[in-house]
Formats: sequence, structure tokens, C-alpha cells
Amino acid sequence: MDIIENVENNFYTLAIKTMPAEPITRTHLLRLSDAELLRLCETQAYRGSGPGGQHRNKTNSGVKLKLINFGIETYSCDDRSAHINKLFALKKLRMRIALQIREEPASQIPFAFPGTAGKISADNKLYPEFIADVLDRAKAASGDLGDAAKMWGLSKSALNKIILADKKVLEVLNSLSHKSEPKILK
Repeated sequence: MDIIENVENNFYTLAIKTMPAEPITRTHLLRLSDAELLRLCETQAYRGSGPGGQHRNKTNSGVKLKLINFGIETYSCDDRSAHINKLFALKKLRMRIALQIREEPASQIPFAFPGTAGKISADNKLYPEFIADVLDRAKAASGDLGDAAKMWGLSKSALNKIILADKKVLEVLNSLSHKSEPKILK
């Protein structure tokens, strides 16, 4: 593994990998293990800033991941540990994949609703894939959530609450509606 030092920006490129020859779908990316997804990324360590004391300011514990051939990047310097920051960056990367890559919705939902009582935590491992499917179905319906809610066995109100809990999901959903129509949720 080559290490390329870029002292000017406090970035250290740890690895540059290539994508497989066959096309990879968003669903496939979201179902990869952390190690497999990491192999598809360019990984850089950088010196974080902000609170954290000497350790944070003297070590390259911040992590930047860039999904090669997709151009999706994410950063994390939330912790003093590079390993934990890599896990946080992978979680953020999965969510960005779910928010940025649209696919044609399948005729059936890919799995049963992963939450309980109409609620799901953003920490749920299936949350990004669930959100991606909801956004695909909303896009196919010009921003309407009714069909997506019915497919997932949720009320439209319960699905609205899930979306309102995450501002980034709400922004993407609102961008999927037609420009001439009012925004879906406020």
C-alpha cells in the first residue's frame, strides 16, 4: 500500500482502490460489509481540528472516504480514534449513498419494515436501505409518499414522521417533487 504525503493540507492518502469491472448498484453498495465497502473507497487520514485536546491536534485521526467512480465523499473527525472515525465515516457514506443514488423501485419491498410500531432508528443497520427505497418510490410517484407507505405497511403519517426526523432525507424528498408543485413536507 502506497502512502502519499500531502503535508500542505495535512492529508495522507492511505490507499487507492479500483472498482470492479461489472456495474455496482446502490442496493449492492448498501449491503456490502464495512470491509468490502472500504475496499471500494479512497481513504485519507487528516489532522482534525476543534475540541479534543492535544491528541486530536497532533495526530491524523480524522478520516475522509471517497467512493471511487461515484464521487461520494464523507469525513469524520468526531472521535480521537482513527478507527472509530473510520466507522463513523462508513456510516455517513452509506447514508449519502442512500440519499444521492436513485434506482428504479422494485415491484416488492426488499425486506420487512426494519423498525417497530411505525418507528425506525437512524442507527438501525437497514435504515439507509429503507430510506433509499422510500425515496425511489417517492420519485416514481412524483414525490407522493402514499404508495411507499402502503408498500412498507406504514401509515402515511408514520412515514412522514420518519422523514421529518432527518433533515437530509427531507431535503432530498422535497427535491424529488415537481418544481411546479408545493414542497411535500414542511
